[in-house]
Amino acid sequence: MMSLESEISADNAVRVIDLFVDQLDLNKLGFNKISFKSEGRPAYRAADMLKLYYYGYLNRIRSSRKLEAECRRNIEVWWLLRELKPSYHTIADFRKDNADALKNAFKIFVSFLRGQDLFSKELIAVDGTKLRAQNNNKKNFNEARLKKHLAYIDSKAEAYMKELNDYDATEDRQASELKTKEVHQKLDILKQRKQKYEQLQKELTESNATQISTTDAESRSLKIKDNIAEISYNIQAVTDSKHSLIVEFDTINENDQNQLSNMTGKAMQALAVKQITAIGDKGYHVGKQLQLCKEQGATTLVAYYDRSSRSKQIDPAYQTDKFIYDGVKDIYICPQGAVLTTNGKYYEKIRKSRTSYFIKKYNTQQCLTCPVKKLCTSAQRTRQIERSQYQEVIDENNKRVDANMALCKKRQQIVEHPFGTIKRGWGYSYTLLRSIKKVNGEVAIIFTMYNLRRVISILGVTELLSRLRKWKAFFYSFKSALIGALSGKLNIVTYLTN
Repeated sequence: MMSLESEISADNAVRVIDLFVDQLDLNKLGFNKISFKSEGRPAYRAADMLKLYYYGYLNRIRSSRKLEAECRRNIEVWWLLRELKPSYHTIADFRKDNADALKNAFKIFVSFLRGQDLFSKELIAVDGTKLRAQNNNKKNFNEARLKKHLAYIDSKAEAYMKELNDYDATEDRQASELKTKEVHQKLDILKQRKQKYEQLQKELTESNATQISTTDAESRSLKIKDNIAEISYNIQAVTDSKHSLIVEFDTINENDQNQLSNMTGKAMQALAVKQITAIGDKGYHVGKQLQLCKEQGATTLVAYYDRSSRSKQIDPAYQTDKFIYDGVKDIYICPQGAVLTTNGKYYEKIRKSRTSYFIKKYNTQQCLTCPVKKLCTSAQRTRQIERSQYQEVIDENNKRVDANMALCKKRQQIVEHPFGTIKRGWGYSYTLLRSIKKVNGEVAIIFTMYNLRRVISILGVTELLSRLRKWKAFFYSFKSALIGALSGKLNIVTYLTN
């Protein structure tokens, strides 16, 4: 004889999971299997499956087979699911079929945290981390790799053809026939491989992509460290400075370069604020992104590369930052007093990442007779300065960074804390699912449980349970409106204000 209720202490985190999920309207969040048919064996409730996944990820158990085992031997899971024992296949299907709903549940928990005054709503940090995808490095191809494979196949085929000619010249006809048959089999294998690579080459050209993955089509080879790349997904996260709680996230398969305004805007909606300060590392320093952040009310503190020391042939006294810009006259004045002018035209400049922006070019003919020309430029004729169309907002950001170095150094303390906990502490350095949508659903579970663990550390289980009982989850009247708001299509700030 035993009572499961007596086995679960009052301050057990499993009670928080149980209460939080029971507070949710899973139908409005978009979860499957909310209502059941009258005939046949009833399906498992979405609430029970969600509780199981939350418990598993909180306790570093995310394999569907391991979760099935926990349902049969873990007292806490018995209590949480009322001794239900779903199969691993049912468990796995729930996770992959409810990706959007899992993200919506994360957003609802963020709204609860906001209502409990656990966000500063003043300072956020944006960063990305890579999770390894379910795709082997050998199953990822770019143009250069495909050409290398095709060249290798051609060379091997040529070698096999030479072997055939040699066998034809031998006097031992029986041995020759056996060898010839063996070589023809090898040639058939090479032919199939060549057709496969040529088809991938065609798909790469038609899609105008730089790489293609064959196991998980949406995964990409992304740079992890210097000269180290892995087939991964890039998880963008926005973290609030007060308690390092995650406000917003998104899964992408490219670098950080064009994500600053998008993530900052989503975080502002989640926090229901019209102004905020956003910190980012050098990977986010893009003029267009800084401009978009400014337009949406975000003050940026994004670290920048010191480009003044790029050219070793230029004397430090004549680096670009030593040239004075006159915005009224639209001219540059060099350290020698010469005036660099522009024809007023904008020229498109394309980055290595294929993004582009426009620049103006400034120069002066006085360079030809300048006595310090060799210190200033290595060009044969004149020194030329390029000014981005976003140079004004870039300069504003850079000045703020220089004036707030102590605050910028806190970026790692704010945003790297979740990544360190999730990847190093919990071991979630890779994803179990394929495609951006499904990976986003898994990350939603991970980040929801990270926030839950943080709040338990801050408030304690008893206090958190008390607040959850008083909390009424905020839902829009119609499902379409809810989904629109959660995806950023509706302005939550305006809605709440009205």
